[in-house]
Amino acid sequence: MSKNSITRRSARRRAAAFGLVVAATASAGTVTASAAVSTAAAPAVPARVAAHISTLSNGDRVTVRGSGAHASTTVTAPDGRSEPAVQMTVGGHAYVIPVSVIASGQAYDPAAYDAAAMAGAVGTTGAAASPAAVTPHYPLSILEIDGIGLDGAAATQATTFLFNTDDLKRYAAPIALRNGVARVAVPSGNYCAVTVFATFDPATRTSTEHVVARTDLAVTASGSTTLTADERSATARVGAVTPRPATIDGDIETIDRTDAGGATGEVLTSGTGSTWVAPQPAARVGALAFRVLDVGAAGPAGADPYRYDLSFAPSDHIDANQTYRPDPSRIQTSHNVFATDAVNPAHQAGWDLGVSGPNGGAGTQHIVPAPGRLTDYIGVSTDDVFWFAEYMPVENAPNQQSELEFEDLGFYRGPGEVWRTWGHGPLTPQVGQYTNGMACNACVDPATGITDFGITEFADSDPNSAAHDLGPGYTATFSVYRDGVQVASQSGWPHTELPGTTAQPGTYRMVYDADTTGSGLPMSQSTKTHTDITFRYAPGSAEQAALPADDFCYAANFGATGCEILPALSLDYQLATDGSDTGHLPVQLLDLGVGHQSYQGQGSRAAITGASVSVSYDAGKTWVPAAVAPVGAGHYLAVWPNNAPKGSRPWLKVTATDAIGGSISQTVANAYTIG
Repeated sequence: MSKNSITRRSARRRAAAFGLVVAATASAGTVTASAAVSTAAAPAVPARVAAHISTLSNGDRVTVRGSGAHASTTVTAPDGRSEPAVQMTVGGHAYVIPVSVIASGQAYDPAAYDAAAMAGAVGTTGAAASPAAVTPHYPLSILEIDGIGLDGAAATQATTFLFNTDDLKRYAAPIALRNGVARVAVPSGNYCAVTVFATFDPATRTSTEHVVARTDLAVTASGSTTLTADERSATARVGAVTPRPATIDGDIETIDRTDAGGATGEVLTSGTGSTWVAPQPAARVGALAFRVLDVGAAGPAGADPYRYDLSFAPSDHIDANQTYRPDPSRIQTSHNVFATDAVNPAHQAGWDLGVSGPNGGAGTQHIVPAPGRLTDYIGVSTDDVFWFAEYMPVENAPNQQSELEFEDLGFYRGPGEVWRTWGHGPLTPQVGQYTNGMACNACVDPATGITDFGITEFADSDPNSAAHDLGPGYTATFSVYRDGVQVASQSGWPHTELPGTTAQPGTYRMVYDADTTGSGLPMSQSTKTHTDITFRYAPGSAEQAALPADDFCYAANFGATGCEILPALSLDYQLATDGSDTGHLPVQLLDLGVGHQSYQGQGSRAAITGASVSVSYDAGKTWVPAAVAPVGAGHYLAVWPNNAPKGSRPWLKVTATDAIGGSISQTVANAYTIG
């Protein structure tokens, strides 16, 4: 097995798991039931691999990527800054409670922070249920939770996350303590309780969390049971020893509690200051798995910015020593270069690094200088942890629903060094040439004839880029033609699927027009694109390579076996501009790569027969041909003068052809800026 195979499969699983699972509400004094839901047939338009965004009642925004075992959640404040939060994932619920809410000491309803309920999604993994009233079928008892703060007085800034460990379906919910006390009616039996005490400084956005778990708690059938959660018992601070000097600026911990029947719920804590935990033994009923999923630490300010993000192995108990040491042989050194738009007013961007374990995860967004660079040392201890990275080259806090995100779902490739440039333009739609596990843009399942047609909305100069605008801020139309006749057309996302009766052999065109000018984002470059791709679909053609098993195919119901990659052309722009996509030379250079859609090296090998580049200095009214010379292996060097005033933004038009009748034509408005 290659060192990258686990990461690639994880990316495939993450991308294939859409939405959130919804189950019955588990509130105090009630019992939940479950019911199976049917699986719908494949839609005409494939489900979009994208994030789901919800706005919490306090105004924070929750972004959930993936679902099920590999869902990862990021919480951001209205101004776009990352916010620490505590999550409880159980039975289809996904409670996401910002630390600021717990720390406020004000009464709140945990049900208002159930991101799964806000999503209104349909279950994707096993049984689920709708939130209906259910008659209790278990003896109910009173559980009193007494929270004691660091000063020995009643704790007003605490929430307890309670699991029934005989059967999670009997009871699992967060309980907010009021004036240090909570009384709830629950089915008698065995429980696990995780109480989180929190403080939060809104000026610095730093949190202090004390996590006090009770691995096993018996709630008696008669009378009442008292649980005392003492914040002073959380004496072990979570930390790590880093090879280079660094200061901890965030951490993520998970407590997975498995009931007697094998079902698992999880509490995830994330902090931006310090986190302390109380030692606890292994579970007597079911199982406990405590894990430090990420210790983030930033190096000192200077010309060589770096940070650490380190994950460690799980334990069946919570140890009194929470200082960890990474394994140097499993650290990936990730060199990142950040580009941005020339008119980015803040000269900063969002860098989001997320991690997920077997039962979920979280991400933390960092604000980074842009243009800029950052070395991130990413470490793992086990192969069941998956890292993703996202880069937002321009931020728009007042309109958070419009946000351009470049993502890499398999960011940890294994030990060694990797280099990555993010957001370097022009930003263009492409079918792509990916080396990581991805969803196929244009593939056919020969067994059924079902065919997918699609384009990645935004690609930059890195071959593994896949970006989209999360909100309604841009307009787009996507059409598919067969032998000159339109067979599909839609607005928005450029992906559609044709059944075997429609997707007959022939010559196909995909035409995609996109306009970002209405997004509200501070973008002056790559504002409009027109992309026209022609290729031929012929069953059994040697130019339709098999899709690798680590990728997935919508047409084959998210599998890969048997799917073939259609021979659509893709462009790779390596434009000689700086980190703000600005060209400063009197002569502009472009290394243009032309190739076919490919995944991990698999795709058509048909020869590229030619390419042309033209430039317009008057918004597309007139065009001047660039000098273009082939340099081998599908690459062309294009040269043209930057003979327009400083601040001008030339348009580019590129065409290319192959030896099997394929072609691509792409126009990019405001492709770069002349400096």
